[in-house]
Amino acid sequence: MRNKLLSILIFSCLCFALPLQAQESDISDMTPDDYAHLELPSLDVLFENAKNNPAIKIQDVNKEEEVNLLKKEKRSWLKYFYIGGAYNYGILGSLSTYSDSATPLYSQYSKNAQNSYHIGGGISIPIESLFDYKPNINRQKLRIKEIDLQKEKNMDDLKQQIIELYTSIISNINTLKIKAEYLAFTNAQYQIGENDFLNGKGDASSLSKQKEMQANAGSDYETTRAALNMSLLKLEILARTPILSKVKIK
Repeated sequence: MRNKLLSILIFSCLCFALPLQAQESDISDMTPDDYAHLELPSLDVLFENAKNNPAIKIQDVNKEEEVNLLKKEKRSWLKYFYIGGAYNYGILGSLSTYSDSATPLYSQYSKNAQNSYHIGGGISIPIESLFDYKPNINRQKLRIKEIDLQKEKNMDDLKQQIIELYTSIISNINTLKIKAEYLAFTNAQYQIGENDFLNGKGDASSLSKQKEMQANAGSDYETTRAALNMSLLKLEILARTPILSKVKIK
């Protein structure tokens, strides 16, 4: 009879947290069953989505900037040539005076419209700039290549972090299931021991030990659960992929 009661209590503890109606899950109230039904995206999907991580996107921005500078560097030969021109239009006026011993002083004013223009060009090639033209372009290409290599390195580092989190999550999900079953067992054991103690069939020392087992099992379960939640949240951020938001409580 005692074993039958224990089995019923364990089953009740495992199913107690499951609501009757489906609703969106929150990380603070996820049950062992939620973790058991958690579906992780494939690593290929996580790697592809990780390209949207800011650590990777910033390399794309830097590369775009350097590519534009390369285009500017390739056009820098145009600075060796210059073309100039000017056009003027206006009225030119002149005032003249004349006098001598036999002629009184008199003034004469004249004006006429005129326009003028000129067009010219030239070449000025500093020797130093001329010899630096091709090396500057090569240096700019090397900067772009450096950004590509840095992006590849960042992506490799990101993949390693994702793999570590991915394997840790799978391991913790399996461990959490075992610890949840053990926690349910200790809860049932304590409840039976408490009933026996109240009915005079048990002693305080035995009940205290069962309570200590229950507390240790609960602490162990929460520690594993916290580590699992942390890994899940980190994976969502690094891989830019929703995971917990897709969990349903059924």
